[in-house]
Amino acid sequence: MPPVLHKLFKLCCCLGALWFFFAVAGPWLFSLSPAWQRYDAVQEEYNIHSGAIYYTDVPVTQESEEATRKAVREGMATRMQRRLEDRKTAEQAHGSAR
Repeated sequence: MPPVLHKLFKLCCCLGALWFFFAVAGPWLFSLSPAWQRYDAVQEEYNIHSGAIYYTDVPVTQESEEATRKAVREGMATRMQRRLEDRKTAEQAHGSAR
């Protein structure tokens, strides 16, 4: 087989594999997952297109981002507080051991 036909055959096989995954295997796996079905139902309920979540100004996305940032900040503050308390406890234990 000439090299050009071999490369064209490989390209067709790759495209066929991609088509199979997205047109056959993907929907089949989706039908087996209650979590994905719930995800789809929520998207339809709020009229959100999953591709649009990252590229448009969707109010739900903004609220989610703000809540996530707030949770991370609170978690980091709590972690820092615990580290300071642990450090004080260690210093007190080390000081009383002398």
